[in-house]
Amino acid sequence: MSTQQYTSISTLSKEIVQNIENKDGNKNLIPTGFQYLDAEFGGLSLGELVVIGGRPAMGKSQFVINLVSNICDREPILFFSFDLTPTTLTSRILSNRTGIAVDKLIRNQLIDSDVNLIKLAVKQLENSKLFVSDIGVANVNQTVEIIKEHVELHRTKIVVIDYLQLLGMGKYNSGREAEIGHICRVLKMCAKELNICIVLLSQLSRAVEVRGSSKKPQLSDLRDSGSIEQIADKVWLLYRPEYYMIDELDDDEFTSTDCILMVIVAKNKNGKIGVSYFKRDISFTSFLSIQRPGDTFTFNVKRLLDLENPFKKDTDDDTVPF
Repeated sequence: MSTQQYTSISTLSKEIVQNIENKDGNKNLIPTGFQYLDAEFGGLSLGELVVIGGRPAMGKSQFVINLVSNICDREPILFFSFDLTPTTLTSRILSNRTGIAVDKLIRNQLIDSDVNLIKLAVKQLENSKLFVSDIGVANVNQTVEIIKEHVELHRTKIVVIDYLQLLGMGKYNSGREAEIGHICRVLKMCAKELNICIVLLSQLSRAVEVRGSSKKPQLSDLRDSGSIEQIADKVWLLYRPEYYMIDELDDDEFTSTDCILMVIVAKNKNGKIGVSYFKRDISFTSFLSIQRPGDTFTFNVKRLLDLENPFKKDTDDDTVPF
């Protein structure tokens, strides 16, 4: 007979009261390190499937790399990149942490100060809990087996998959939409069974491009959507209006869209929906969470990690570049 797979409501409710009295908060909640996204909509929760969707050039991969960089010093993360090579992904992590444009890093067009920054970032990553999978075949069943093994070995809390449309089931003859739905169910059950958070990137359909003046994405734009929006616990849709040559937001202040990223929280099972705003740096290496799109502020991109990752241990001031 299998081990016990049920718990009484009495025990569960007492655990909640104990956590409240001990001021432990929600142990299943993992902050993203994005200040206002966490405050308004909550972070990542164990047992959940979180879908991050966007059209090409919206910054999906770089946004999730920024998120992973915020978290990997304190929580174990496994990253499946079926889109980027492990070397390119690592270059983007270093780019995020240093503010150096990734194309300069990849082409080795660096000055001495850049090299010093990269060496410092590499030193910081020595204690990182981020692992990059170099699996060659994007098969969901094989992916789940790797996840289970990694959770057992490293107590992994977060798994990132970039991206959904590159995953397959092998032989599946019921159509692509049904296959995508089945993949999402497999990943959701995996997240729940292992009590981890799976962050799944997804393309959006071209319907966004042919929409009227506003190109804001919506749940129905999830490509091969089928059951994606039904199965996911959270859906975040990325939108950069400046990409569509929209110069002003549709707010009362007609705020400039320059470098603005909108994360549209289109689904949130245990919280509210709405929009969280971000400002990207010029080199497109990092995103800073802001309260309102019209906020004025200045920041040094080379110090962005300190702003976004308050959990990082203090470093000797003499070794930190400004």
